[in-house]
Amino acid sequence: MSRHSPFAVFRHRLFLWIWVGSLLSNVGNWMEAVGQSWLVQQQTASPLMVELLAASEFVPHALLLIAAGAMADRYDRRKLLLVGQIFMMIFGALLAVLTHLGHATPWVVIGIAFAEGASWAAVMPAWQALVPALVPRDELPSAIALNSAQFNTARLAGPMLAGALLTAASAAVVFDINAVSFVGIVAVLALLRLPAKAAAGPRVQSGVGGALKWTLHEPGPRRLIIGLAAFALLTAPVQGLLPTLSDQVLEVGAHGYGALLSCLGAGAILGALTLARLPRSYPRHHLIPLSMLAFSLCALIYASSHSAILSGAALAVGGVFWVWALAASSTAMQLLVPEHLRGRAMSVAALATTGPLPLGHLLGGALANWFGVRIGVIAPCFALACFSAWSAFAREPAIDAMKLPPPLPRGFRAALWEALTAASHRAQEVEPGMPKGSGEPIEE
Repeated sequence: MSRHSPFAVFRHRLFLWIWVGSLLSNVGNWMEAVGQSWLVQQQTASPLMVELLAASEFVPHALLLIAAGAMADRYDRRKLLLVGQIFMMIFGALLAVLTHLGHATPWVVIGIAFAEGASWAAVMPAWQALVPALVPRDELPSAIALNSAQFNTARLAGPMLAGALLTAASAAVVFDINAVSFVGIVAVLALLRLPAKAAAGPRVQSGVGGALKWTLHEPGPRRLIIGLAAFALLTAPVQGLLPTLSDQVLEVGAHGYGALLSCLGAGAILGALTLARLPRSYPRHHLIPLSMLAFSLCALIYASSHSAILSGAALAVGGVFWVWALAASSTAMQLLVPEHLRGRAMSVAALATTGPLPLGHLLGGALANWFGVRIGVIAPCFALACFSAWSAFAREPAIDAMKLPPPLPRGFRAALWEALTAASHRAQEVEPGMPKGSGEPIEE
């Protein structure tokens, strides 16, 4: 297989096995998420309770991610991931047993979702710091794109399987399969031996202050963090209110809910696979805000539509831009961060990606409760569209690890054309000794 193929990174055996194990586990996780949301929707018919369930999984991220980043830089990352996956498997099995016994009330489901979220938050920075150590630096964008493809393949398959099983069997069966799906990744993490640089960080003794200072002081990482936080906050209701919108507005039932969520996953797979094929000369500081803007427009169509087919199509197209925005942000941060800060700095990025989700879900649930389900999605997505348009106009070249002078004053039309074509970016010399037009020299 050619080294230029996006799949060439699979020749690294450790990366391949962890990728496959994660795929199986994530299919189960998505099945469980659909089962939990539908169970709470059927028991309460309350958009606020459904969003509270979605928020409960991410509250631990806001509480634990910074400390988890320090752990990822000090301790064996493989062991951290193994312990985290085992705890998630135990909680998943507990939910399955309680559902079979008829004790899975909404508050029980929310409590278990909180525990599972805490287990994952404690090891997420270890996972993000692990991947760059498994592949060469020049193949990191492809590895991140394939990780996005793996996650979103699970996003496609999991909801479809869950929707079918919820219709044909019960939520308990869905939860059974989730518990079993952890076996693969637990076995991989238990049996494989990772390189020393992948297994543990440099065992630094300083806390997270250095990572926070670096992240907030440097213009590139700072803009990335702001963008990720805004995107997480304002897109949370798109997926969080999908069970309620499917049930009460589109009236498509559990199977339709799974199909709509799978449409988002299908688009996300396409986005992950096409991201690696975008021209390297196109800078991420344009790609990220324009992708966020495109996603917000697709979400507005999805929330305004009275047709399940049109809503599904809008979610599928939006899924492409969802992945472009998040994966490009993750790649940019991975390439900017110094190695000695990797675990802690990536925990800051992870916090920006997931920390605002509880607030976003509660915002969407409150708006849906007061003004209706459609407004619960439309209002935040309109705000995201405004933010994304500003981000595209107020460009930040440091996202691409470049030191450029401030842009010259220009009119709105010129700025918009520049954002769409990235013409001025390609005209710059990005590093001493590098030719003009090398948009991303560190990947060459």
